[in-house]
Amino acid sequence: MLVHNKAINQLAPSDYAIIKKEHKLLEKYLNDIRDACICSQQVPLADHHVCDREKHTSCQGRLPSFLFHIIDLAGKHFDHEETIMLSRPHITENYEYFRLHRQAHLDVMQNLQSLADDYLSARKKTDTAQIYRLFYEKISSLFDEHDRLFDDPFIESTQTKLN
Repeated sequence: MLVHNKAINQLAPSDYAIIKKEHKLLEKYLNDIRDACICSQQVPLADHHVCDREKHTSCQGRLPSFLFHIIDLAGKHFDHEETIMLSRPHITENYEYFRLHRQAHLDVMQNLQSLADDYLSARKKTDTAQIYRLFYEKISSLFDEHDRLFDDPFIESTQTKLN
């Protein structure tokens, strides 16, 4: 996940601290999910000796908590971001960039919920290590895209005075 330092450095110090802390939590989460299942970090062999039954069961058992924890973290972060945005003097709920940004938050949340549902239903049929790898890749991609398309431009737009 890209932390958009240039844009968030322009925020008020207290807002900056909140956003920076939450982005670090999201980055830590991504690192945790990437590293959570030792089997997902190894190249599977044809005879599947990479991950023994005990490791596989542990990875599989931890999966639901990882899936739903990111939904909780992201939801809280998006709420904080929107509150900070609305605290800016020229930003209202009708402000175009705010509406688009809020919709992007809703879209990310729907994607996360859909990914969680898909992976929970697929975990009996799909290799758990592969689910971890795919979930990490998809979440990273979602957050990177959101940062690039919405967070940087929106936060920068809050610094521009309207005529």
